Amino acid sequence: MQLAFILCTILIVQYLLSFFQIKQYKRNIDKIVSVYKGDDGYFMFSGMERGKFKPGAIAILVVDRNYIIHECHMLKGMSVLTKFKPLDNYKGKHVGEIVSDVNDMIPEKGKNKLPAYRKALLQASENALLTISKNKVSMGV
Repeated sequence: MQLAFILCTILIVQYLLSFFQIKQYKRNIDKIVSVYKGDDGYFMFSGMERGKFKPGAIAILVVDRNYIIHECHMLKGMSVLTKFKPLDNYKGKHVGEIVSDVNDMIPEKGKNKLPAYRKALLQASENALLTISKNKVSMGV
């Protein structure tokens, strides 16, 4: 009986912490998006890497039609209290520079040995390059 009570308590606590994390995530995304709301030509991309027993990461990029990064934010860690932090070193740079930087850091053992935050950045930047280029092709630009 005590085991069932403990397991139910753990599930409830997990639900509450997940709810808190989702609410905080949404608040941060809304804050980033609100700056560009109504402006045409800006796109938001994200990349996520989950860690089972290691810290995970989420990368958010705001990129314009010319592949220039206007916002870069990173959430990395294991705690639900982790917050998005801006990465100013990529602002104003071409999104391809992230791909190049991360690919230059891939160890001999392969992509699986990259830290979660680098995988998330790589995923977001690759999404940006593919989506914007497809958009330009379909619009005939």
